[in-house]
Amino acid sequence: MFFLVFFSGVTFANTPIGQLTVSKLMFHDSGNLYVFFNGTTTHGETCDDKSIYVLPNAHKHFSEIYSGLLAAMHAKAAVNGYVNGCVDVWGKTKPKITRIDLL
Repeated sequence: MFFLVFFSGVTFANTPIGQLTVSKLMFHDSGNLYVFFNGTTTHGETCDDKSIYVLPNAHKHFSEIYSGLLAAMHAKAAVNGYVNGCVDVWGKTKPKITRIDLL
């Protein structure tokens, strides 16, 4: 019981980004994929830069998510997804993509 009460304040949850369209994809020198969206940022992550999203190259579904984002960008189709935490790229943090839903 004490264990549950003690750790009940700690949460690790994804934050939704809302329904957006992809405007640009860019492979950064760090090896990560930068994702630029059209639309308003709706996530609550406290990163330095909230407008450029990062898909880390270490993500276990990197290839699948990259393929989906590329297809959605060329089709001008909306995507939804989630971010969780920030990625530090050369001293500036950006929201880390954890999941993308193709709509």
